[in-house]
Amino acid sequence: MTSHLLQDIAPQTPLSDPLSPAAAQSAVIELEGTRLVAVTTLPERARGAIGKRETAIFRQAIATASEHRLPLMMLIDSAGAKVDEGVAVQGDLRALIGDLLVGRQRIPGVLAVLGHNTFGGASLVAMCADQRLYTPANRLAMSGPRLLYARNLHQHRVDAVISAASRLRRDPAGHATSGTLTALRNDIARWLASSRRIDLNVGSATESVATLPSARVSRSQQEQHAWITCHGSAPPDHRDLADLAQAIQRLPAGLSLILRCQWSCHSLRAIDEARLQSLALVRLASTIEHRVRSGAAVELVIDGELSGGIYLALAACASQVKLTARGRVRSLPSRVAALITPRGDHPQASAEHLHALGIIDTLEAWDEH
Repeated sequence: MTSHLLQDIAPQTPLSDPLSPAAAQSAVIELEGTRLVAVTTLPERARGAIGKRETAIFRQAIATASEHRLPLMMLIDSAGAKVDEGVAVQGDLRALIGDLLVGRQRIPGVLAVLGHNTFGGASLVAMCADQRLYTPANRLAMSGPRLLYARNLHQHRVDAVISAASRLRRDPAGHATSGTLTALRNDIARWLASSRRIDLNVGSATESVATLPSARVSRSQQEQHAWITCHGSAPPDHRDLADLAQAIQRLPAGLSLILRCQWSCHSLRAIDEARLQSLALVRLASTIEHRVRSGAAVELVIDGELSGGIYLALAACASQVKLTARGRVRSLPSRVAALITPRGDHPQASAEHLHALGIIDTLEAWDEH
């Protein structure tokens, strides 16, 4: 995908500044008599990585689609979040994913067209769509290949897991496209003519084989409040994510939830990536969004080092995010960030800085017991 792709697909009216150095652009286009909002990453600029400028462009596109009740198409070819922006990118991506999941209630369909790469936060954005079109060379994962290669013994296994062919077998809303301009126009036109809407929660409560409460997810309840705790600092596997989503879904309607998390990051294991971890994380976020939309408060309490996709899944739609004295938030754990960039992650931000960045909502150090 290139910066000319939107114009090549259909006539457009730019939304974002076409002269901006950002690695994203947006426009309103018209295809076969239907207007829709389109936003694209630009892989020729910083590998299409998503940071502050790019999230602003995506959020503007989502707001326009929501306000005017227009379908939204996202063309995503991205290395993921801009790690060199440090922890700030977590606040920006939290807002973007929250906008997408909430905005879906007013937007008549969201389509993601996936280019060569869809990694990290970009993979979560893609999974918020109702339907995804996978180009043949697409690779999609919650972590980039460099991290996955470093954490798994067999590179060929990683390559097979993150391939478009593998993702299409796991993605109930995934479809293949050749990626040529003619094919894209036809595939987008077919999507516009379809019902377009799917339920993001489909399948999330049935993938776990554990009996609740599991060893890593515990639940307690009083008359007006429920507590769910994610135990241990090790990253959750695909079963842990399904257990947590199921525990939230089983709560009585209207009961406010305090969700206490100690899990450190999303999993870097190939076996969890094979289960399409990005979709499992978005289903978890959608479970929280549905509960909040139904009128029940969901408060996330960060009680350890929280980072990566698990932070975004839990925080994107939470009513409020609090930090305990033990709480920390990073873009990725330091030991992991060091594998991506020589200087590793930025120094730990203060609670005041996390609040200013929109990563937490209150500075209060809080304990439930």
